Amino acid sequence: MSANDINLDVPPQRPDEKESTFNNSFNFINILSFLAYLGYNFSIEWQNWDKLSNKYDESWRINVSDDIESQVMRLEEVCNNIDNIFNIFIAVFVMSVLWSLCRFVCRQWLIFEQSIQPHHGCKWFLSLIVLAVLKQMQTAVALFGVLLILPTSFMTCYSVISRYLCTLAISAFVFWFLLSMIISVISKPILNFRVRYTELSAVGKNLEVDSYKDKPKPEEV
Repeated sequence: MSANDINLDVPPQRPDEKESTFNNSFNFINILSFLAYLGYNFSIEWQNWDKLSNKYDESWRINVSDDIESQVMRLEEVCNNIDNIFNIFIAVFVMSVLWSLCRFVCRQWLIFEQSIQPHHGCKWFLSLIVLAVLKQMQTAVALFGVLLILPTSFMTCYSVISRYLCTLAISAFVFWFLLSMIISVISKPILNFRVRYTELSAVGKNLEVDSYKDKPKPEEV
């Protein structure tokens, strides 16, 4: 085997360890959104505590009709502000996707640089673009799915969603699971690449390829 036929695997970012389904789906923007909406629900209940407390007797036993009425009251509060909430949702949705995209590019910047090298062609770069799109879809579906199941979800203010809430929620999480499986399968071959070299080399501390040549041995006397 000639030296020109030797390949060396060099994963500079260790992408199979750096990329995380959980961190991508539940980035800090998504987590803050979930907590903020829970806080908003709590504020509604706090402001209407007197009305809600009248729906229960002293033993705190639930009367079904009273409990339904209290849920309707919370939903009315949410739906009265649906325009503002929907605009906030769109802004959060865009920020979450852009944040996920920026983090992905930053984590895999060295690989993006390698993929645009002329000798690699465009197939590898296009594969990275497809992977980036799938990662952003993963983030968006996670945000949408969790917002569907949060208490008094603002999405139930829309008749089409409220009629099929359970179906949409289950479908969103099934789609998220399948999408995560696909990303897991295709990400490793895309993010791990091979670097060709023409002479023997050693791997340095930072996973850089350091060229060296063997010095001739002194002749034996």
